[in-house]
Amino acid sequence: MNTKYMNKVLGGITACLLFFGACFFASCDDYLDVTPSDKQTAAQVFASKEGFYTAANGIYDALASDELYGKQMTWEAMDLMAPSYVTTYCSQYMKSLSANNYTDAYAAPILSSIWKKAYEVIMNANLLIDQVDQQQGKLTATEANCLKGEMLAVRAFLHLDMLRLFGPVPQLGLDKPAIPYNNSSDVFVHDLVTVAEADSLIIRDLDEAEELLKNDPIIENGPMMSPATGTESVQLRYRQYRMNYYAVIALKARAYNWICDAENAMAQAKRLIDDPKVQQMFPPVDPNKLLANSSNPDRVFSSEVFMGAYDKDRDQVYSLYFASTAPVSQRLQPLSTYVTGNLGLFSHLLLGSETSDYRFQSQWEMASGLGATGYSFIKFKPIDRPDPLDEDSEYYYAKMIPLITMQEMYYIMLESSSSDMDKFSWYNKARVRRGLPDLEAMGMGATFAMYWGYGYGGYFYDQEVRRETWGLGQYFFYAKHNQFYGEYGSYTPMGSGSGNSNPINIQPSLPADEMK
Repeated sequence: MNTKYMNKVLGGITACLLFFGACFFASCDDYLDVTPSDKQTAAQVFASKEGFYTAANGIYDALASDELYGKQMTWEAMDLMAPSYVTTYCSQYMKSLSANNYTDAYAAPILSSIWKKAYEVIMNANLLIDQVDQQQGKLTATEANCLKGEMLAVRAFLHLDMLRLFGPVPQLGLDKPAIPYNNSSDVFVHDLVTVAEADSLIIRDLDEAEELLKNDPIIENGPMMSPATGTESVQLRYRQYRMNYYAVIALKARAYNWICDAENAMAQAKRLIDDPKVQQMFPPVDPNKLLANSSNPDRVFSSEVFMGAYDKDRDQVYSLYFASTAPVSQRLQPLSTYVTGNLGLFSHLLLGSETSDYRFQSQWEMASGLGATGYSFIKFKPIDRPDPLDEDSEYYYAKMIPLITMQEMYYIMLESSSSDMDKFSWYNKARVRRGLPDLEAMGMGATFAMYWGYGYGGYFYDQEVRRETWGLGQYFFYAKHNQFYGEYGSYTPMGSGSGNSNPINIQPSLPADEMK
């Protein structure tokens, strides 16, 4: 196989500036009076502080695009590939993704669009990094360091997800060719690097980002998810919608975990779990604000999110894809008994029905429709505004798609632990955060550790991850990293009692049109 791939962008630096145009803050009339965004030079765009932040906003906006975390990399393509839904009446591309027919004429363009958009955003992040390095006093030292640190983290984040999606399974060998790593704003052909080399470059970028973000305002002031006051810069607020200091540490844990470096993965995860200040800043979801709140419940558990995408179109996700009234050709619904049926999502192998789980109570509701009945997924269902008469009034989590969370750190600790008892302990801690009984306090540790040793641990963990990550696209990565080679053996999806027992194809090929 030819090992050279082109990072396709929209044609050089001027096209990269498409993200950065004045249209982000200008009205339609104003926009007609400025140089078109695709004709602006870097000097024009970065002539002021506002230009730098307009560019950054464009990059964050692109993360929430349909090709990335506003759709394909979270609740649609990645969950279809898991597979998670009945696709009998769905569009052909949904059927192809669900059947893991990655190279056919329907699925291949979806995967290619993910790849292309990811490397396009990486290119733009690289351009902004270069401009921060070259800027002449337009940003304060804190602003420059934060902005560069954020962009290095964005670059590492996207490369890691392309590695996890398109790269080979790490357990097959870290020396296998994987993906190109682009740390330049120049357009040229990049050789593929190995899994180990890609992960090393990701960690390198995250180490530098952590150093640059050591004065991130989040460390002293928390996420600051509210409007700026006085002369305060809004660009240093809303830290959960930006690659902040704590998100970088969590990403390092994820990156080490991917290459099965248990020691370093645990070290990074424990930095967050064991820090009382971090636990205070990112506490478990409050059931009183979730289950006892019918008007604007926080179904995405935003208090635990280190970094999320701001999806301005999130209100349409539920109505167009998950509601009973959604068009049949794109409605996403599990098998009728998948959620609460025998061996279903909330029916535990040892403990029976677990419908007291916060995730069941807040993210699923009974629904019916053509071809499938049972439960519909409502994590992204719109919530009421604090002020119904103010269209600009919204809770910040109303538009959030979680990307990196505290709960994942508990899963990394479980995966990295060597003893069955330790694995059970982290499994139990994760479940307690979701309103489930404390099995250790009930004296069930030895029983669960025994079952874990018998090979059931992967089944318990599978169910837990599936509950937590539904709609977030992370289960595919779990299956690729754990289930296929893990303790439980070959993959059998939850809900197999309903006939859904197809294995996941965990190895999509690199997009064919990227080959040179």
